[in-house]
Amino acid sequence: MRLLQRNPAGRVGRQVLCLVIALGTSMSGAAAQEPAAESDTVRCAVIGGMGDTGLFEEVARRFEKQSKYRVRIVAAGPKREIAEVFQRGEADLITMHASDTIINLVADGYGVDPQPWARNDLLLVGPPSDPAKVRGETDAVVALQKIVAAKSQLLMHSSLGANEVLADLLAAGEITLDPARVTSLPSDRHREMLKRAAAEQAYTVVGRIPFLNAKIPRHDMEIMVQGDPRLRRPYVVVVARGDESSTRIQAARALQQFLRNAETQEWLLAFGRGKYDSQPLFFPVVVDKARGHTPPDKSAGPAAK
Repeated sequence: MRLLQRNPAGRVGRQVLCLVIALGTSMSGAAAQEPAAESDTVRCAVIGGMGDTGLFEEVARRFEKQSKYRVRIVAAGPKREIAEVFQRGEADLITMHASDTIINLVADGYGVDPQPWARNDLLLVGPPSDPAKVRGETDAVVALQKIVAAKSQLLMHSSLGANEVLADLLAAGEITLDPARVTSLPSDRHREMLKRAAAEQAYTVVGRIPFLNAKIPRHDMEIMVQGDPRLRRPYVVVVARGDESSTRIQAARALQQFLRNAETQEWLLAFGRGKYDSQPLFFPVVVDKARGHTPPDKSAGPAAK
């Protein structure tokens, strides 16, 4: 009897269930169609600096004009955030500075074929008083030698890329730092490092783009050394691991190749030039040295010789 009494509700329940199944079938059909509709679209995760400057958006437009594929930026921001998007399988291509973060994406099986395709550069900045008298120096190694000789303060922070560049410069000049003249900051945040460097009248290394576009407060710090090619850091592009015969992976491969072709490398030298100074915002890499595919970099200083 109780079953009979529940029949009306049961009929309603069955009707609702049928409706849910019908809707689910319809939605699953739509969902099944969506990847097909976007199978020619490369979903990209891009480091923040390339989004802030408009570089990747312009690269995407150029690629779309020359190919049958489309580009959609699904994430832009700090490297750890975009790496998580890539790990979740929500991006087909990722680009950021060369680092353990992006190489680990390959080592852990999320991506394949890491390739350098562009560079940005760093600045050596210091207090307006410039106690080591390095302002205008074009050789970063010579500048560091003067800073050490003048017993001026040098701030080192936890940005692995900047520290690696600095370590290479110190090694090139066989420079030994005085621990008493080095300030270590356990942070890679530009805001904190420049504030601390200004407070201690110290020199430090900082990204050129965020310093010039006023994205970070300068705290009266000024550019001392720029233009030395040894102050540059490479960006790497990685394609998601997947079925190489799928349209989406083929599209990502095509974009990766486009980033490294001679025309794009030449174009990099013009992008952003004159926006903040006479230098381009990004620099090319050696794609095929034997065939001369690297455009001449007229902005390179004496250290490039």
